Amino acid sequence: MEYRLGNSLRVKSRGETLETICPCCKKTVKFGVFSNFERRLAAKITLLDCNTVYFLVCPQCASIFTVDEEIGDDFKKGNKFAITDTDLLKLKKFKDNE
Repeated sequence: MEYRLGNSLRVKSRGETLETICPCCKKTVKFGVFSNFERRLAAKITLLDCNTVYFLVCPQCASIFTVDEEIGDDFKKGNKFAITDTDLLKLKKFKDNE
């Protein structure tokens, strides 16, 4: 059983990437980067699991991708070269509150 702490639906804009190729539409675009801080309390393990989920939106075709948390953290700190087209991953579905 898991419980969400706080409002994990809050989304913050983190800026735009440098021009990169969208894997879906194959156009060169600047992805909008957003993050969502997700906190979960797992009752079985009794640990607090905190993850920042970064997701990128293509301005041409509206496809949504994600990157590893470490890459997103590096981008958030100001490294515009942190995210390239090879870093883009499919966004996994968030777990339900159940």
